[in-house]
Amino acid sequence: MRSKEKLRVMEKNIYYHGSSVIFDSFSLDSLAESSGCKFGAGVYLTEAFKTAAHYSEPRHGTADHHYVYTVEVPDKTEENCLPYYGVPIPSIIISRVEERLGEVLPDYIKGSGRVADAEGKDKGVSLGKFLRKYIAHRLSGVPKEKLDTDKKVDKKKTNLAAEIKASEFLLSIGVLFIEWPQAAWAKYPKCKKNIAVLDPSKIAVVKIEEVDLDKKAKYINELGLGEYDADLLTESRALCDVFEAAYAECGMA
Repeated sequence: MRSKEKLRVMEKNIYYHGSSVIFDSFSLDSLAESSGCKFGAGVYLTEAFKTAAHYSEPRHGTADHHYVYTVEVPDKTEENCLPYYGVPIPSIIISRVEERLGEVLPDYIKGSGRVADAEGKDKGVSLGKFLRKYIAHRLSGVPKEKLDTDKKVDKKKTNLAAEIKASEFLLSIGVLFIEWPQAAWAKYPKCKKNIAVLDPSKIAVVKIEEVDLDKKAKYINELGLGEYDADLLTESRALCDVFEAAYAECGMA
């Protein structure tokens, strides 16, 4: 894609969504059958066309047809976008959550999003996940004292009903998006982002294209590569050819 085209995509807030079915508008009706709760109850979109094509394959089984939806969403702002990993949660979101819940949030939710590991290396922290799960647990009646550490809130599982409550709560304070990187932020700070859109009515379908699943799915599912590495390898046909020739000769050793 040429630089002018990239700029146009950014200005229009264009994202992509993969599916094996054709539909006119997005909804949350199929959350129970989808993977739409790992990062919150919402419609999952990505900045990467190839990633959307990969996720057009059903979670269980296979499909005869694969589609990528090009969609447009509203502007992301500090007030309406909850960052998931590696950065602090905007203070406006923290204060609105505390006001609506009527309580002060634990300090582990209010950090910088960065910590040093046992070896002193910089490491990202999933503050957005901690906040989302904290809200889900509190709205489900879990006592605050049982959520006083990040390990406790992370270890305690949430169900679909709790995740939907958390998304409705976030929407009520003006949060429309939850955003996370496709790869570890510290290692690939410029990697593409994914978002969960908590209100499907805010997603406008621009076009729908039928696609063939590309080599990315093979590299991830059969060879065990990570999403970021698979994206890099499938940037060009020449790079794919070099990789596959090396794989045929040496395997993954």
